[in-house]
Amino acid sequence: MGAKKSGRGDGAGLARPVSIFLLIFAVLLLILSIPWAYLYSTGAMSYSSLEYDSAASLSMSFSLSVLYYFLLYKRLKPVRIPSMLGLGKGSIRISNVLLGFLILAILLTLEVIVAVASYATGVHISSNVAAIFGSAPAWFLVFSAIIAPINEEVFFRGFLVPRVGILASAAIFGLAHFTYNSTFGIEVIAAFVFGLISGYVYKKTNSLYPSIIAHILLNSISLLILFSVVV
Repeated sequence: MGAKKSGRGDGAGLARPVSIFLLIFAVLLLILSIPWAYLYSTGAMSYSSLEYDSAASLSMSFSLSVLYYFLLYKRLKPVRIPSMLGLGKGSIRISNVLLGFLILAILLTLEVIVAVASYATGVHISSNVAAIFGSAPAWFLVFSAIIAPINEEVFFRGFLVPRVGILASAAIFGLAHFTYNSTFGIEVIAAFVFGLISGYVYKKTNSLYPSIIAHILLNSISLLILFSVVV
């Protein structure tokens, strides 16, 4: 009887923080999106600009929601939050930097294997990544290469992994990439694998720096390759 009561308590204890976080996320996303919606409604902004600004607002909502969750709900002092996310001074080590490059090397190796398999089988793998970034403004490219990876790592690894586990956080991260509409869902699979590897490293090191470094480098290299092909 005692175990059952505890289980119900655990479920209720998890539901409240999730509800609070989702509320904070929704409010922040709304606040960040209102200016772009207004400018678009008045004709001062094109639809493509609205898409890029809205995507940036969504990305910023990830990290800002985590920040305000700790500040408003957990009532933590600002100085404590970095260490809660694996961003404290003790998390900055040469070994963690090297782990970031190792994660990158693993992901690039997997991408090469997929490319070779695609060439050998004659199965073309396509996505709308080129359509999304090919005509993107310069600020959005810089944002996607540097700022977005930090926002995503703060949320998917720093916040989600300790609360829902490596597998669940990786699955959510993978599903967040379904809009790339790639053949066989290859972008979703790649994001899921990245989530597994980086989540495991985060769990072992309690540092967010390896995954941030790997994510920034991976996005930057992908964009450089994309534009070298397009040009």
